[in-house]
Amino acid sequence: MYPFLESIRLEDNKLHFMREHEARFVRTQQDNWGQVLYKNLNELITTHPDFPKEQRKHKCRVVYSPEAITINFIPYSPRTIIRLQPVSTGNIQYPYKSTDRTIFEELTEGLDAETEILIFKNGFLTDSSFSNLALYDGSHWWTPKKPLLHGVHRSHLLKNGILRERDITGKELPLFQKIRLINAMMAWEDTWELPISVIPDS
Repeated sequence: MYPFLESIRLEDNKLHFMREHEARFVRTQQDNWGQVLYKNLNELITTHPDFPKEQRKHKCRVVYSPEAITINFIPYSPRTIIRLQPVSTGNIQYPYKSTDRTIFEELTEGLDAETEILIFKNGFLTDSSFSNLALYDGSHWWTPKKPLLHGVHRSHLLKNGILRERDITGKELPLFQKIRLINAMMAWEDTWELPISVIPDS
């Protein structure tokens, strides 16, 4: 089994979405190992000897298995995304955030760095290869009801009433005006936002 993973935004000396990260960290251990070997993720990070002192944004990468837990701090710069490419699959599973990215590497093979995929599973929109999704219909922001991974930023936005859930098919994409790619490393107002028109046939 591959190790599990948490990617946490450290910005202005603050760890973001920690309530959601902590909950997923504990749930992943309990579901997969039947026990919680590592507790208090916030303390594990903030007491780490390499905890950055500078203000710039870092990705705090926590990799954990029954044998060990490692924490690294990586300066973060978002990639540029200007195109979205739909891909369809029926058998993809990614219920826990892990270091095994094989399926996503296969789905994005051959694409340039500025193109990201939109994954449709059994006809319904799920996620991109690295983020949850939010779509705006002119009145409300919606997120796919059955994502591959229940991301922490998505959970936070749902809890605060910014997002609503619904099933979305490819034929329904023209009902929306724009789409955002949301993950733990970006604040809501800084997320990647593109017009629906960049999606082929939408």
